[in-house]
Amino acid sequence: MSTPTAPPPAYLLRTPRLIVRCLEPGDAERRKDALDSSGDHLAELYPEGVMPLEAHVAHVRRLRGSFDLDQDRGYGAFEPETGRMLGEAFLLKRAGIGALEVGYWLRLDAVGHGFATEMTSAMVKTAFEFDKVKRLDLMCAPENEKSAAVARRLGFTFEGRLRDRQLAAHHPRSDLMCFTLLDSEYPRTPASQLPLEAFDLLGRRLA
Repeated sequence: MSTPTAPPPAYLLRTPRLIVRCLEPGDAERRKDALDSSGDHLAELYPEGVMPLEAHVAHVRRLRGSFDLDQDRGYGAFEPETGRMLGEAFLLKRAGIGALEVGYWLRLDAVGHGFATEMTSAMVKTAFEFDKVKRLDLMCAPENEKSAAVARRLGFTFEGRLRDRQLAAHHPRSDLMCFTLLDSEYPRTPASQLPLEAFDLLGRRLA
């Protein structure tokens, strides 16, 4: 008897205003531009400040390798017309069995245009409709009111404040706000209504 295989992950997503896709080698320079132009805006995530191109190359390689091995998935978000990188969105497996954690960052000059909500909605829809998760988590620092607002806007429930946590080596230790969304709640959220096209590694559209 053959073992059922997991559904292929979505490598490329199209939303009304964005291309959200697995990173490629040429994205290292686009990523450097996005972070360098943001000043202190992303200091909470990347406290090391301006990084050399080689650091972005290593990041792209690491994310791509993890993506291809069906581990954590990091997507770049791009303007369809220009190819300019606006940020990154993530589906992380550290949330436990049958669950994922969603995360994102956005360059400074893209803030305030609804891109964070659109990116996160694409991740939410992908997690529930293609990955078939039971639960999706979103974590943010207590002072990060914009990310908390995105979570609430998309129907996540605030579960509590986690004390003294460090989820990644390059993150500072701090308290975290924990929001969750369940598969039973997803159909009633704005993310479920997002127009979205998804494609696998070979460019085949996912139903």
